[in-house]
Parts: sequence; structure tokens; C-alpha cells
Amino acid sequence: MARNNRATFAQLGPSLLAKFQNLARNVFSGQSPEFKRLLWTVIFMTAFGLVMVFSSSYVDAVIKENDIFGEMWSQLGGILIGGFLLLVFANLRPERLLNLANFAMGLGILLQLLVIFTPLGASVNGNRNWLYLGPVSIQPSEFIKIALILYIAKMLTAPNRFESHELQFWYAPSIAFGVVAVLVGFLGSDVGTTLIMAIILFGMYYMAALPWKYVGTLALAAAIAVPVLMMSNTSRRGRFFAWLNPSAPDPNGYNWQSEHAKWAFASGGPFGVGLGNSKMKWSWLPEAQNDFIFAIIGEELGMFVALFTIALFIALGMVMMKIAKKTKDPFQSLVVYGVTFWIMSQAFINISVVLTMFPVLGVNLPLISAGGTSMLATLVAIGIVLGIEKNNSLKPALRVVQGAGRR
Repeated sequence: MARNNRATFAQLGPSLLAKFQNLARNVFSGQSPEFKRLLWTVIFMTAFGLVMVFSSSYVDAVIKENDIFGEMWSQLGGILIGGFLLLVFANLRPERLLNLANFAMGLGILLQLLVIFTPLGASVNGNRNWLYLGPVSIQPSEFIKIALILYIAKMLTAPNRFESHELQFWYAPSIAFGVVAVLVGFLGSDVGTTLIMAIILFGMYYMAALPWKYVGTLALAAAIAVPVLMMSNTSRRGRFFAWLNPSAPDPNGYNWQSEHAKWAFASGGPFGVGLGNSKMKWSWLPEAQNDFIFAIIGEELGMFVALFTIALFIALGMVMMKIAKKTKDPFQSLVVYGVTFWIMSQAFINISVVLTMFPVLGVNLPLISAGGTSMLATLVAIGIVLGIEKNNSLKPALRVVQGAGRR
């Protein structure tokens, strides 16, 4: 039996390797400058993130798992699987995304229902957002972000449907978001992810030129809903009031993370204490490898590398915005805008929380924080953007040369 398995692998191995090489070759060769800048920026950020995840997590990994590389292996797995899916989606014709929108939305909601209403779901740090399928655990809300982007873009660009000034134009996307917000934010207690999804919705509405009176109505509804969500949970309510009154007595330690994040930056100074030399990661800063990894970057590598990290996200956002603007297909353009709003808003909120500009919301830093599911979903989204830009380069714009005829 083992001999037959080896023989089968010997036959299939070279074929699979050749297909993978062809897949990678199609992605890496002959692409536009925007494609290459986006791809190499993402590669650099994931590599940098892997180093920082190892540096910030090995203390807790030894305590919890007796394995110094415990958290890093999970992160590396997310990068490898996500990298493969990035190649797949970068080679996918963007037209196929249109057909996937409804299915992805339905599947995402189904998985979130399993999280909320079945024993397969589990709570972590007060948020019920994990689904355990045997030895594998996933966070469906991360993939719902992609599904929501595809679905909203499809609804807003569907031909012969409704005009943007008609109320029906935004019914379907808003109802879909409302369902997801209830499942993720209210029932799952994940306010941070719901806030990211709301920003995606408003951003795509803005880029789709929805009239301001409708956007204003939705913004007012969100302004009412967010405080209600913040007050609906004792822990969140305590964190919110502790953030508003940082000098007040804090017997429950709601400001513990924020205070130690500030101490991490203060001790790091301009150039840091050196990679691996953080003191805060020695059980002083909870979630150091996840929501507060930016504080460890500031402590170990200093203010200048922290600013460089922010510059990387700005560069990432700029290149994706450029891709969105040059994309002629309305659906594909809105998808790129949606991914841009997602990654940029999540990075902004995470960094703002670490710098105590916002209360703790449980939002990680894309491409850098620990989290295999988050890494995988983000790389899939980047792969979709790369596929759209690859399709753009296949349709070069006609240039009119003075004195020359049209051929």
C-alpha cells in the first residue's frame, strides 16, 4: 500500500509542481508597475509581520504550549495557504467574482450562524467569533468582509436595476449589512469587526455616488447603533468609560493594555531596545502578538520603524486606490475600493487603539498581527485586487499618436 502511494506521488508530484510553477509565473511576470508594487509591498509586510509575531509571542508560546515557535507556526501556515490562494485569485478572471458574490454572502452568513447557534462556535476574549471544525478553527467574520464587498459591489453595479436616486438602489446592500451586523456585532459581540464592515459599506456607497441624504441617514443609524453596542456588554462598557476617564480609578484593569502599550513606546524611544528585547511581552501586555503588536514594534525597533510601518500601509492604500481609479469596470473598481477601505480602516483603528486614541476594540493589524484566518482572508482579498489589475493590463488604453493613422 505504501509502495502504491509513493508511486502515485511520484507520478503526480512533478505534474502538480509544474502547474504551481505556471501559476506563479503567470502572476510574477510581465505585469504593470502597480501590480508589482502591490505584490512586493504585501510580501515585505507579511515577512516583517512573521518576524514580529515570533518576537512578540515566544514568551507566551513557551508558557502555553512549551514550544517557542507555537504562534509562529500558525502564522506561517496562514501565510503559505493564503499565499497559494493569492496566486489562485490573481489568476482568476474578475468576471467570475460576479458569479461568486451571492454564494459567498450566503456561505458567510451560514458559517456565522453556526458560530452563534451551535456548539461548534466558541468565545475568545468575550467575542463569540470562532468556529471549530475538528482540529481546524476559523473566524468566519474575516471571510464575511470579502463576501460583503463582492455582494455590495454587485448590487450597486447591477445593470437595469435601480437608479442611484431611488430608495431601492441601496436596500439590498444595507439589509445584507444589517444581517451581518446583528450576527457579528450584536450576537457575536465583535464590535470592532462590525465597525470595519460599516466603514466598508459607507466607503463603497460614497464611491458609487449614492446621494448624501441616504448616506447621511445610514450614518445617523450607525451613530445610534455603535453606542448601543458599546453599552450592551459590561466589559465593553467598562473599557469605554475607562478610556474616557484614563485618570480615574481602574480596579478592573480596563486600561491595563493601553497603559502598558504607552510604556512600550516610551521605553523604545527613537531606535528601540533591539529586536527580541521587549519587556512588555513578558506577560505585561496581553495580546502582544495580536492587537498590540504595533506597541512591540515601537518598543523593540523604535519610533522610526513604527513610522515606517505606517508608511507601508499608506503606500499600500495609495497603490490600491490607483488600481481602483484605472479600473474601467464599475463592479471591479468598487471591489478594489472595498478592499482598500477594509485594510486601511482596520490598520488605522488598530494603530489608534494602541496609541490610546480609541478604546480597545479587538481589531488586529492586517498582514502583521498574529492570526492565521485574518492573514488568509487578507491575502485572498489582495489576490482579488491583483487579478483585477492583471486584467487591466490585458486591456491597454489606446494612445493617439500625432500624425499617425489608426491601425
